[in-house]
Amino acid sequence: MKNKKILIVEDEKVFRSMLEGYLHAQGMQVFVADNGQSALIRLTEENLNPDVILCDLNMPVMSGEDFMAELVTRNIHIPVIVISATTDFTQLDRMLRLGAKDALLKPIKNLEELKVTIQSNLYPEQYNDQVVNRLQPTLINYDNQDITPVLKQLQPPINQVINGYRVNYRQLNEINRFGLLLDLAPISDTQIGFYCLDIERSPQEGIMAAFLIRVVFNDLLKNAVSFPDKKLPNIDKIINQINYLLEDSGFSGQFPILLGYFNTRNKAIILASGGLEAEVATENAQYSLSRSVPLGTLKHQPSNHLDVRGTFWQCRIWNNHQNIKLMFNPES
Repeated sequence: MKNKKILIVEDEKVFRSMLEGYLHAQGMQVFVADNGQSALIRLTEENLNPDVILCDLNMPVMSGEDFMAELVTRNIHIPVIVISATTDFTQLDRMLRLGAKDALLKPIKNLEELKVTIQSNLYPEQYNDQVVNRLQPTLINYDNQDITPVLKQLQPPINQVINGYRVNYRQLNEINRFGLLLDLAPISDTQIGFYCLDIERSPQEGIMAAFLIRVVFNDLLKNAVSFPDKKLPNIDKIINQINYLLEDSGFSGQFPILLGYFNTRNKAIILASGGLEAEVATENAQYSLSRSVPLGTLKHQPSNHLDVRGTFWQCRIWNNHQNIKLMFNPES
């Protein structure tokens, strides 16, 4: 970390001074800004080029989220670590999807954790599994009852427009059951990614596994934002990466999952099952996807594929009595 440059974007003077003093003591060159707009001026007009940025969320003049969006718009690719006291996990999730590399919650009781987080972004090749390794002990501090409302908060809107398509979904679950967990978001301006996960097959681990899988999905989206021309990884590779992360993080249960991609330009629909069944209906035909073995069953995860095309289409995903129905229709 010695002689590395860091920009702290934080409006709380006392906390900012504490961070500044600690990072100076680590040998870093420290620069500060009290809001997103001031930080943008330092980056663009003063030509500051830090190696990493620490950024708060709720600040006057320009928030951390607006600042992050400006970095994306201006193609400024500097690792951003969010430091915030927010309890709104959807806000953190939006920052991660915009491209933030990591997040720490205030108060930071152990500055060594901050140091390791900064190092992992300065030297990512030495910290391949840093997000997963840090996330698991954080989640262990909560029980399932505490985390379940957060998962529900992170469910996507039931009706939204993405990349010129109106996307709706309906959950058809048994009463008092969480059902299938859905995560859906744009990967680029022409592609939508989603996954569906059954967290009830292994109730003791399902909720923590859901958070770990969400991290992988966010990383996929962040890579697409940072490198929009980069091709998506092979879908088999994604499923096996998730399977490996679950095993490497000590999970022993089974986690049925389905991954999906939709290209709004060429109308390609790609689904891969790791334990869930699906039916796809387009304007021209109907297709079925049988379930493969759930994640966590084997070291090398086999998956069943469906690769079709459609302009107007819907997809029903299910496992036993838990159902989700997704509908994709052009907005115009």
